[in-house]
Amino acid sequence: MAPIRWVCISDLHLGALNSLLTNVTTDGERVDASAASPVLIALCECLRSLRQPGQDPPELIVLGDLFELALTAPEDAAATFSQLIGAVLPANRDGAIAPSVRFVPGNHDHHLWSRASDDRYLQVLEQAAAAPAPVDRHATHLLPSNDRVPVRDRFIEILAKRGNAASSVTVEQSYPNLGLVADAGRRAIILSHGHFVEPLYRMMSLLDTVFGSPRSGAVEAWQLEADNGGWIDFFWSSMGDSGDIMRVTRSLYESLQSHEAMHAEIAAIERAIKVAGRSRSSADIEAHAVAGLLRAGVGAAVRERHRPGIILSPHAEAGLVTYLNGAVAAQVVAEIGQPDDVTFVFGHTHKPFIESRTTTSFPTPVNVVNTGGWVVDTPQLNPIKGASLILIDEHLNIASLCLYTEGPELSSYRLRIEPAGATGSNDLVDELRASIDTDRDPWAQLAQLTQSTVVERGLQLAERLKSDETTLNRLNVEVSPDATTK
Repeated sequence: MAPIRWVCISDLHLGALNSLLTNVTTDGERVDASAASPVLIALCECLRSLRQPGQDPPELIVLGDLFELALTAPEDAAATFSQLIGAVLPANRDGAIAPSVRFVPGNHDHHLWSRASDDRYLQVLEQAAAAPAPVDRHATHLLPSNDRVPVRDRFIEILAKRGNAASSVTVEQSYPNLGLVADAGRRAIILSHGHFVEPLYRMMSLLDTVFGSPRSGAVEAWQLEADNGGWIDFFWSSMGDSGDIMRVTRSLYESLQSHEAMHAEIAAIERAIKVAGRSRSSADIEAHAVAGLLRAGVGAAVRERHRPGIILSPHAEAGLVTYLNGAVAAQVVAEIGQPDDVTFVFGHTHKPFIESRTTTSFPTPVNVVNTGGWVVDTPQLNPIKGASLILIDEHLNIASLCLYTEGPELSSYRLRIEPAGATGSNDLVDELRASIDTDRDPWAQLAQLTQSTVVERGLQLAERLKSDETTLNRLNVEVSPDATTK
């Protein structure tokens, strides 16, 4: 079989209680760092099995949300990552991946981009007479070879060393997009986490169009980051390092999965405003107004990954095409030219799929591939949720290895190998189908472990939601403004 050059994965959310790759206590309330998740171990065995004797290991490309930094303490995320590195053994003779990792940060680990890009900025200031332009400050080039100073992620490199002291792993970032090119520029793959597809993560840019100065033309990648990076960093990528507030944030976040829990949260907020108010009448008015706004906004606040039954919402569909026509097209034209065949690979939504989209910026439809994710977002099974590995060879043939979708039967968790990208023959897919027996280990074991863990995480999430709802309802009944003044 021809060597696999790159292995792409996204949305591992290491350290999250609802991640299949995080080992948690039986009650689902805490991370258990004493051992690695059985699903994580099985996944790494599958990765190792893809490497043929005599072949160099593939480079790992992580398309964001490697860590959960919004809803989990950083030490829990770090411990789980060390377990991952210990299982894949980069730089080891029988390691599953090469000792170089390409990391494309997502919204839940965006803080790592802020930290690493600041380090790069200081290096450039030391080396150059003039300060970097905003375009260089807020994004990397599409092609890593065009970056004069790469964005090294020393944090992940140190964690990798802690997970496997014998290895020396180099981690470089690309953000928000990474490009791969073959056939003298005629074929290109663009890889991204994909959060800018969703309006929530373009909120500051959207506000700027209303209250700021109108921009002419499409918004480029660096402009999206310059506008929205601070907003993403604040709420989606740093709350995990906020002590006890992190648990409050996680409770609020998880309550979006339950109508009852969400409205109990809103009732608690309404009660707290009434209790804290100096004037009973004004506090009541303020509390009712805030509660009304929150109840009206619950539907709008439901994020893309939490929308059941549809792969992409109408807003995300429009956002995807806008992103392809704007940020992606600008980088492709500037650094590659006009490729005949373009594939866009992203994660973020936790819903794996292979489709295409027609745009105004590319002469042919853009192949669109989603990697899915490794977390259980709802107590109920969602058959369009799941995860895929994306394998790419040196000719940019793409194979999507769908490892599971949430379903009631084991068949939903059996490996499915599908072509992605260009139409026509795909030698990589043909060779994988011929060489992998999905009914035998390690693939069969991964399927069984994933199925049982999906069920377990769903039950644990349901229990946390029930507990939060019960606690809040009791407080809402027992505590009132009148009780606090007696």
